[in-house]
Amino acid sequence: MLEALSRHIASEIKKADPDGPTSVEVMEYAIGIKITEISAVLMVAVTAWVAGHFWGSLLALVTIMLARRFSGGAHFSNLTLCVCFTTAICVTIPFVSLNLSTILIMNTCSLLVFILYAPNHFIYINKTNRHKYYKTICILVCAINFFIQSHIICLALAIQAFSILPLWKGGERKWIRN
Repeated sequence: MLEALSRHIASEIKKADPDGPTSVEVMEYAIGIKITEISAVLMVAVTAWVAGHFWGSLLALVTIMLARRFSGGAHFSNLTLCVCFTTAICVTIPFVSLNLSTILIMNTCSLLVFILYAPNHFIYINKTNRHKYYKTICILVCAINFFIQSHIICLALAIQAFSILPLWKGGERKWIRN
């Protein structure tokens, strides 16, 4: 569904500017990413408000989006499935309570995964000058939760850490082009 929408928007843009330098495929990809991000935020916000955990769900979403930005991770083959999964995860996380020892154990496990595997991009991307700091940012985000001790941040980081493990089809570590 979201793929069709991004394809339609990209085609309409190309129709309006047929001599433009960007191909329909490139525009479709970029538009698809933005539509997915906006849809996830809107779906989480609406569903969380109805479920009664608005702020907790938004905290989970922000944590996952921040960690994912710097750690990479596995992707769904379908953008709509990605939005639905993200919404379900972020709205469910605030309902799960953890005691302090569980938070510390899970946070430590997430930290170890980030140390060992971050960043793990399952697609090739161009390496930037800042790319060398991505692992450090992931580690810092995780380390901050040792002081905050939030069960929401802990669970969000654990889910994101799980997504960077090389367990998925195509999950072998691919080196980023220089």
